[in-house]
Amino acid sequence: MSAVAGLELYLFDSGTLGLQGAEVPVPFFLLRHPDGLVVVDGGNPLAVARDPRAHWGGLADVFDVHMTEAQHCAAQLEAFGVSPGDVSHIVQTHLHIDHTGALGHFPQATVVVHSRELETARAAESPEASGYVRADYDRPELRWQTVEGETDLFGDGAVRLIETPGHSAGHTSLLLELPDTGPVLLTADASDNRDQWEGRAYPRALFSREQAAQSLQRLHELAEQTGALVVFGHDPKNWSQLRRAPESYR
Repeated sequence: MSAVAGLELYLFDSGTLGLQGAEVPVPFFLLRHPDGLVVVDGGNPLAVARDPRAHWGGLADVFDVHMTEAQHCAAQLEAFGVSPGDVSHIVQTHLHIDHTGALGHFPQATVVVHSRELETARAAESPEASGYVRADYDRPELRWQTVEGETDLFGDGAVRLIETPGHSAGHTSLLLELPDTGPVLLTADASDNRDQWEGRAYPRALFSREQAAQSLQRLHELAEQTGALVVFGHDPKNWSQLRRAPESYR
């Protein structure tokens, strides 16, 4: 891996969800790279700030969302000085309901997602069974870039997409190399929290438990090899200990 001068990471959240008996953050991220601004996921869609049941249907009974319109990713980034047209890429770790908030709000962005994830989402029928809501990603204006395996987003080693299936069919985690902080590992939902990371709980394997275990092992290996700062997908304690926007990791 190699650090890139000027690369910065900003951490945001779009409110919280009630998940497995706990209220957990719903993160999204902004990367300032010399070659473009990258939004990673987008948290909850704007529609659920207005009427969760209308957008999520029966999933609104499973996931208790706490989010205002001002907490939507586009509103927060606008307040942060990032206009919709400024974003060059949206990287989707996967396409479940609480990760798609950026889609449709950044018209110049290329949407980067694993090919298997997009294929699976497009074939999904029941949101309650799959965790996918078609209205989030079935948008003709989106410019998709599908990837497979490990992908170096800018070709400089600073933003690497790591294939970590199991939670979903084409789940992806990110390994970043920041100039001062060093490596940062964004596990997304391959590891929701420290209990899963340390083996006290199983990962939420909605697609494959076997693949989820293999992906978790892969992330452990990367963390050990690089000494990365690990950011879990939905961990209140972990989240409270991290530096959040407007502060950054550089």
